[in-house]
Amino acid sequence: MSDPKDKQTARNPSSRWDLLVALALGVTYMLAVMATTGMGFTRDEVFYFRFAKTYVNWFVELERAESAEERTQLISREKVKSVWRKNFEHPPLMKVLFGTSWKFLGIKRRPVKITRNGHVVVEKLGLAHGFEPGEQVLLLRPTQMGEDPGTSERIIAEIDVLERTKGKATGDVVDFAGSAEELVELCDVVKRSGDRKVQTGCEARTSQWSQVLSESDAFRFPGAAMGGLLVALLYLFAVAFTSRGVALLASLLLATIPRLFFHSHLTCFDVPITAVNFLVIFAFWKSLSSRPWAVITGVLWGIALLTKNNSFFVPIALGLWWLISVAPGVGLEKGKKGLRLPPFPRAFVWMPLLGLPMLFLFWPWLWYDSINAFGKYLGFHLHHEHYFQYYFGRAYQSPPFPVDFPFVMTLYTLPTVTLALFSVGMGSMFIAPLIPWFRHRSPPGQKWRELTFLGVSLAFPVLLIAMPSTPIFGGVKHWFLSMPYLCLVAAAGLVEILRSGWLAAVRLGLPNRALFRGALAVVVCGLILAPGARDTFKYRDNGTAYYNQLIGGARGAADRQMQRQFWSYANRGALQWVNENARQGAVVDFQDALPGACNMYKLEGWLRHDLHCAVRHHAPDLLLFDVEERFSEEEQRYWKKMKSAAPAHEITVDGVPVLRVYEKEK
Repeated sequence: MSDPKDKQTARNPSSRWDLLVALALGVTYMLAVMATTGMGFTRDEVFYFRFAKTYVNWFVELERAESAEERTQLISREKVKSVWRKNFEHPPLMKVLFGTSWKFLGIKRRPVKITRNGHVVVEKLGLAHGFEPGEQVLLLRPTQMGEDPGTSERIIAEIDVLERTKGKATGDVVDFAGSAEELVELCDVVKRSGDRKVQTGCEARTSQWSQVLSESDAFRFPGAAMGGLLVALLYLFAVAFTSRGVALLASLLLATIPRLFFHSHLTCFDVPITAVNFLVIFAFWKSLSSRPWAVITGVLWGIALLTKNNSFFVPIALGLWWLISVAPGVGLEKGKKGLRLPPFPRAFVWMPLLGLPMLFLFWPWLWYDSINAFGKYLGFHLHHEHYFQYYFGRAYQSPPFPVDFPFVMTLYTLPTVTLALFSVGMGSMFIAPLIPWFRHRSPPGQKWRELTFLGVSLAFPVLLIAMPSTPIFGGVKHWFLSMPYLCLVAAAGLVEILRSGWLAAVRLGLPNRALFRGALAVVVCGLILAPGARDTFKYRDNGTAYYNQLIGGARGAADRQMQRQFWSYANRGALQWVNENARQGAVVDFQDALPGACNMYKLEGWLRHDLHCAVRHHAPDLLLFDVEERFSEEEQRYWKKMKSAAPAHEITVDGVPVLRVYEKEK
């Protein structure tokens, strides 16, 4: 099985201090993400908001079942298929986490109707929303334009919930400092006055102690936590392979990749699967010298399978590394005929034994008609629709796709400093150590295994996307798994520059004191990391529009006819203008966004509640139009509908428009 001569694969085993440093890095990153959740809702997020609630409602039903017969009905073929066939295209783990976070951490605010006798009806509820009989929830007054809908100053009374059905709750108002007629008048102010300055009407709000986030932030929290996990894991992984200095710098370089930071905010799977796959690969490396870690790797791969389909490629990459790492040592044993078989990693046995059963056990969609359901899941991705991608002025929507796409996009969407450090790191970490090996053809040892492990882990995700048949519509997010290893190599390059620079400085007479050396290193590293950190926060709301200086930023990307945004999230930036300018009861066309995005904007109090949401409406009053090349003809058709070709408002990134607002001329 594992190589008896290779009992210790990690030169620097992690200490308790390393775990604390990793935890601090991960929590800091997660908090930075949660503090900057101002971007709009992507098309994919709207789907996952919906299905996360669908799944968690099923769990609530199961929890509340009062008899074995009721529980049996809930896990019957008919019920399970009706719930879990929704969005069967992706495994359930993250959607369940999104929904669980929303249920326990999200503050629920819902519109109310109030009668003259102080009776209240809370509307638009599902089973997992709360508002259960016996609960006391808060009654909130209407908000004015620009007012924070979550402010405690809105609280005007409490509601005793008396009755609950699937769609609504009813109760009585208590502790209101006025009459029932005054309360009705206060909550009906919007209907009576038609005042456009009123953003939301009266609402009921849950008041559970754990609910500290808005609904959308609660949905997004698991993704932010996974981003933090990825940063923390990179530190521990890099400690095992290099040094603590390299590990710290690698984590900071990863944390200041603008597009990765943007995607860490989203209720999507790209950052979570990157974190989980990275954890599987890390566990596999540890399993080469530890039997328990081989079993753990199998369990972790099961979690990865339950996260996203990218996980199926991890064993392929690991198998490729194993063949490369042992290839120089394969040969005839001395005095015997036949080939000497290389040691076989135990994790390759445990991954299918544990991982695949976990997928079928914990995904209700696969409980019935398992083979057909699994085939339908794989078939969806094997025959996935190819979405539009604009690349150097050419539209790609069907294979073959350009082989250079992931390499060029990596070159233009990573901070230039990180790319420069990576080139230095490749020389110091790979080329310099391997030259003697190729020259003397020494037997493969630990160094060879480490370098090939890093090299394959770095290159495989990019090479997979470079295949002409692989879809490219997701852009850089589809090879995020390469980024931790790239940052590790870049950090090694930075450390090599610091070491060489310090040696040169000492020769010139600089004092060789540890404190001075450390302070200077902190200053230099801070200056090097600053541009990436600046761009990470600058583009936090429009991450897919980020391009580095090599192409001239967002303006240069526009000049080179590169795709700068997708997913229709840019409309968030126009909501304030819409609130201030839309007439009472206007129809707002969100064009390529989904109605669910508009509804969530209303729930969050970002969009006036009197406005009507529409998508590709034949006669809207306002149009929020995504500036993408694929919509150019559609925009011209809208000019006729709106009776104007001049936008009333624009959202830009570095002067490049990403969203145009058209107002219908009267």
